[in-house]
Amino acid sequence: MSIPLDVKKIAQLARLELSPAEEEKLGKKFQAILDYMELLNEVDVSAPGLAKDESHQQLYRPDVAVDSPVHPEAFSPYLENHFFKVPPVIE
Repeated sequence: MSIPLDVKKIAQLARLELSPAEEEKLGKKFQAILDYMELLNEVDVSAPGLAKDESHQQLYRPDVAVDSPVHPEAFSPYLENHFFKVPPVIE
């Protein structure tokens, strides 16, 4: 089996160093995925009942900004000058 150029291209983009065995294994997996996706071409979508049904569409409340009754000072003992005080990450 020849390795598809796609496997090498994807490995290069992901900065992966693959052995020839890994390339072949991934090539087979990619081909299996593509073969599975080809099943979608066999689905008949010309039936009139398959149109979009918007009767089940959820209606959401409008997105409006409101002031929160909770302030960081009310729930955090780790504040210092309106900033959260955390342990240093870089030493």
